[in-house]
Amino acid sequence: RRILSTYYANALPKEQLETSEPTINVALKETILPTIPRNENSTIATDIIRIWHDPHSRSVCVHLKEDARCPHPSLLGRLSGPALAILDWKEMETKSATGTVLCTSLLGRLSGPALAILDWKEMETTSATGTVLCGNYGNKWLDAGEYFVEIIILYCEDFGVGALGRMNKTEWMEAGVATRCVEDAMNNRITSKDESTIEISSPTGGSRNYRIGRWVRRKGLPLRPLFTRSQPKECFNKNPNQSNEHKKMCSALVNRDVPRKGLWGDYQGKDLRGLPEYEFQWGLNLTESGLINRLQQRLNDKSTYLPKICAVGDSHSQYMTDFTLPLLNLTGMFEWVEYRWPSPSRIANTLKGKNCDIVFVQIGQWPASNKSGRYPFSFGKYHEKMKRHVQNTLKTLENNTIGMVYLPTLDQCPLMRVISTCRDWRTPTTMDSYTFVNQLMIQELNTARVKHVDTNFIIYPHWDGHTDWQHLAEDVRYRKTIFLTALMLGELDGID
Repeated sequence: RRILSTYYANALPKEQLETSEPTINVALKETILPTIPRNENSTIATDIIRIWHDPHSRSVCVHLKEDARCPHPSLLGRLSGPALAILDWKEMETKSATGTVLCTSLLGRLSGPALAILDWKEMETTSATGTVLCGNYGNKWLDAGEYFVEIIILYCEDFGVGALGRMNKTEWMEAGVATRCVEDAMNNRITSKDESTIEISSPTGGSRNYRIGRWVRRKGLPLRPLFTRSQPKECFNKNPNQSNEHKKMCSALVNRDVPRKGLWGDYQGKDLRGLPEYEFQWGLNLTESGLINRLQQRLNDKSTYLPKICAVGDSHSQYMTDFTLPLLNLTGMFEWVEYRWPSPSRIANTLKGKNCDIVFVQIGQWPASNKSGRYPFSFGKYHEKMKRHVQNTLKTLENNTIGMVYLPTLDQCPLMRVISTCRDWRTPTTMDSYTFVNQLMIQELNTARVKHVDTNFIIYPHWDGHTDWQHLAEDVRYRKTIFLTALMLGELDGID
């Protein structure tokens, strides 16, 4: 690894080592950087030229053939090791490498405590045609160590945020979602099951939001790969002749996590498998008990005015209000306001009698689901309805000096049965795009009274761990509720 790293360091300028560059010299990097084995049985195995780890740009890259069946796929990658991280994908502009590449561990001769003449090797270069997608982990909070890499393909063609590099915003807003089906969930992993590991030689500090908290492996547990949990259609075919091997494979995919309910910390000392092997660690000098105590004090202090928080949405907001707040001894902190759809014409009348000071809105699951009819909301339809919904919410707060509207990251859903059989679209690709639309909308509204809240550092590493396949596991919702409540009440102001 040390030699490979130095090959690269001597081959590229310093500014390209320290950033995730917009262009990428594919042939050179494929020649000198460590390969990650691919899964020869994945749905796009024949599309893939090579997968590699670039430690200097802190990225994992996938090179696809020019004539690939899926030249612009929607990929999702997760690192599992000392901590969990979701890769941030970007399609790169490729550059060709011509001529000869000579590599050594260092240049020329070493002189210091001892002298050494270095061994040179001429490296074979490859073609740089096709598409390269790189998933970056540089903004995540990760310790040094060995990490298992799993990359899956969600859709053959990325219609989500990644597609904005290939079409203008107007085209993207109106592009159809309904015609898209996820790739076969039984064969969507493009990396090898056994040997896809990378070494992160130095810790990554993470961007500010990712320094607030992360999921780390519980002490004393051996490192082992974390595979995506899903409900492939093949696991629901009623075939009495299914082999034991097939049943075992399905059980591993569907029943990965143990335990399946409650707070995982209550199961210490018992068998833990899957995501429960990880626990949440707060950063920036925050402690969970300290945050909970401050919120409880705010709720119980009758001498100081407590802003009223209204949780607008359907079950994702209801579960926070009815299930998670009581676990935190914060019953009454939110009032749930039931809304399944963006409803510009009704929301103002609903909120008038509520006397809300703070409104957070989680609407997106129903518009992306099969409950919306034959087709989910396009990004344009979601944008138009949500923007007017928020504008009318703001009107109810116009005379409220502390009135605020918050739009948290929309919860991503696992590859549950209705998704794997192409009857629902609540995938990370769709939900992340709705979240992006909300951010665009906030820019257009141009008011300090509407803010986006990024909760991905809590929810995304657990995107496939929902106990009922639709709602966050309680261990995850617990931390999301603490963070969101503390932020809305100003308890995180000044935290660096």
